[in-house]
Amino acid sequence: MRRRALVAAVCLTSTLILPTAPALAAPPSDPATEAVSRLPLQKLKWQRCLEPGVPARYARLQCATLKAPRDWAKPNGPKITLAISRLKAKSGKPKGVLFTNPGGPGQVGLFLPLILMDAGRTRLLQTQDVIGIDVRGTGYSTQTRCKDAYYYPGLDPRDRSAPSIRRQLEEGASTAGACQTGGGLPSRYVTTAQTVRDLEWIRRNLKTSNGKAVTKVNWLGYSAGTWLGAHYAAAFPKRAGRFVLDSNTQFTGTWQQDNHRQPLGFQRRFARDFAQWAARYDGLYGLGTTAPGVVARYEAVRAAIAGLSGVEVEYVDGTTDILYAADLDYLVAMSLYSKIQFPGLAADLRALSPVIADAAARALPVRLRAPDPYAGENPTFIKILCNDTPFQGTPAQHAAKSTEIGRKYPLVGYSLTSDPCAHWKRPQGVKLKRPTGKGLPRVLMIQSRTDAATPYEGAVIAHRKYKNSRLVTVNNEGDHALYASGNACVDKVVDAYLIDGVYPKKDRTCPGVPIPAPANGRLAGVPDNPLLRARELAGTLKLG
Repeated sequence: MRRRALVAAVCLTSTLILPTAPALAAPPSDPATEAVSRLPLQKLKWQRCLEPGVPARYARLQCATLKAPRDWAKPNGPKITLAISRLKAKSGKPKGVLFTNPGGPGQVGLFLPLILMDAGRTRLLQTQDVIGIDVRGTGYSTQTRCKDAYYYPGLDPRDRSAPSIRRQLEEGASTAGACQTGGGLPSRYVTTAQTVRDLEWIRRNLKTSNGKAVTKVNWLGYSAGTWLGAHYAAAFPKRAGRFVLDSNTQFTGTWQQDNHRQPLGFQRRFARDFAQWAARYDGLYGLGTTAPGVVARYEAVRAAIAGLSGVEVEYVDGTTDILYAADLDYLVAMSLYSKIQFPGLAADLRALSPVIADAAARALPVRLRAPDPYAGENPTFIKILCNDTPFQGTPAQHAAKSTEIGRKYPLVGYSLTSDPCAHWKRPQGVKLKRPTGKGLPRVLMIQSRTDAATPYEGAVIAHRKYKNSRLVTVNNEGDHALYASGNACVDKVVDAYLIDGVYPKKDRTCPGVPIPAPANGRLAGVPDNPLLRARELAGTLKLG
């Protein structure tokens, strides 16, 4: 397995219908921004996206491509392809155009409109043209790649000896070199500053499904899509309509600040939400009767795997691999995004538990779930994080900081040492303007209390620093991506804003969705998480 740097109550209070928006600042005057408004428009050719044989309801999805400058600072230079999709408003008279983004950064976004369909967001789809976008570097847009980086198999980030730290830093430097020299779209052009201009270029070329010019876009961004949406609003405030930011990065800061906060989020979600849930069902999983007992079982399994220098495992799809201690950390962390993944994680830890008692367990092989859909290096993810904002500190200082964070939050804290951004050579070029909210459009922020990938603390900081924002806190909840995931309160608030323009008069709360008992390896009555479902679709649906 290969690891990637880890980046993702009262139901109604007073609301106010706001018929007019506050005065907005003019877009910044720079050559890259001006180029978006000067280039001649292209005629989009919409056609059916998917091959025959997909569910009939998906046949409505249309796709198109358009060309964009590889470098917006040189708009007449080489071009790249941007792939977009559209679900026409069923009314035939759209009241708005909704851009969507699943985060990552760099996750495939072309199929995200279908998730809103599956989630029953009927009124939204009745009134909005919903647009899916594969951002530059990923999906069906022009891809970016990384060369093969060198890894030390079985290297344990918790080993803080000088040789181990040196090897971890070497891994990060190797990944940085591989991604800055990889093929496809060159690394220096994979930035949020370039991407927000792509978004504005898409808006300029779009017409509504009834043939009208698109003067403003609405936005639904999950996870890193909150970063992208906030920066688009900062770059093009007059084009930003109703923006919903769900599961927030600290988009007013730097990616390094976000990365340093993630270990807190993952540790809390594991030790509080998952461990307490698993302890209630010790009779089924045998991981312990208390939350500390469940955490202790994981630590014992991890220590045994580290002592065996890895164990052979078999996945349910028939593939086999060597599972190292650090891979177990990754498997656990990637299972914390949504409660729907808890039964699978508990079953995996139960299956691995024999390694504690039996040294011969190196030859199990353990049968685990299919490899996680988040697994694997994501070149766009790495390049966006390392290109967008500066990384502070020398590699040695970075290693010391990783040790400090790891001692507090061991699940993923120590793994920060291998961050390629510590060795990155940031490019010159199109600049990224930090969103402050001053003179910028309103945003509606949705955030669960114990989100692992985008911790609540970062959302609060972003909310405080972005002046025109409202924060909806979802209590007793840790899922990542909440709109269209079965939380009726969240759905009602978001729909009221996106469809009707009802903006909360003040910050407010919603209750979370309780974690039910497992049944047949699943959580009965819990809808699919929208981002997990989107990744699943991206791996199964093919363009026609």
